[in-house]
Amino acid sequence: MTIQDAIDRLRERTRMTLFAADVWDAELDARLKEASAEELFEAFTIRSPQMAACAIAGLHLWNDNFHASHNLCQGVSTDTGSYWHGICHRREGHQGEGLASNLSNARYWFRRVGEHPVFDAVYRSALSTLDGAGTGFHWAAEAATQLRSRHHWDASLLIDWVAQADAHTLPAQAEELLSEIQWREIDLLVDWCFQQAVGQG
Repeated sequence: MTIQDAIDRLRERTRMTLFAADVWDAELDARLKEASAEELFEAFTIRSPQMAACAIAGLHLWNDNFHASHNLCQGVSTDTGSYWHGICHRREGHQGEGLASNLSNARYWFRRVGEHPVFDAVYRSALSTLDGAGTGFHWAAEAATQLRSRHHWDASLLIDWVAQADAHTLPAQAEELLSEIQWREIDLLVDWCFQQAVGQG
């Protein structure tokens, strides 16, 4: 299996839950665990092992394996490692210390990220998702206005929305939009890490 094979498989998902509970594709999970970075990147020369580890961490999280992803990003002390660490804890849900603690942990790691090169693409993707819900969906229109007022991607805003969705204070359709924003963010960050890992970024 190559990293592109894994990405192609994960892009077949039509929906991702906000929280990583059960592994989505058990066969993919096993193959990712068995493969070395060199095997996954077999057609390329890995120029940044840390970025390769980040890309693989992203694949695990995309496949809903929180623990495998967390174990990898814990070992990467860079802004991108912190970015993955933040997404991990945002998707940890009610596991471990509970949702409030996990979301607080996510905020901590996102503060360590600062401004990331992927943020602009994530910002534009999130606005596209919210705008695509139509002007008749008032929450989406208000959320898009709120995000636009930041003029850039604000990770804390998505954390706030996730907490509200879990507390059932948002319309049911809002959770679907948040899930889409999240998986598009993961897709964008995996792709960027892949490009950086092989020196194509």
